[in-house]
Amino acid sequence: MGEPTAQATVADVRVAAAHEGVAELVVTLAYPNGGRTEVALDEPAVTALMAACNAQSEGDLLGCSWRQVRDALQVSWNRLTPLR
Repeated sequence: MGEPTAQATVADVRVAAAHEGVAELVVTLAYPNGGRTEVALDEPAVTALMAACNAQSEGDLLGCSWRQVRDALQVSWNRLTPLR
């Protein structure tokens, strides 16, 4: 089965307070069918997403693929996973 041609993309970005007041970036993903979802990113994930999207500011993330958001979350998760 092939990949769909229409993909979710970053439609909005905002800074929010997370646990204990630590800042996080919340990106809104917009789907072709009109659906939207918010994804909270911690600092390691934001750093990875900014690099993957060649972004200099949060506004540069608009239009980035949901796959880049997914990969950034994986980078953040991997830093917490002990090596086996």
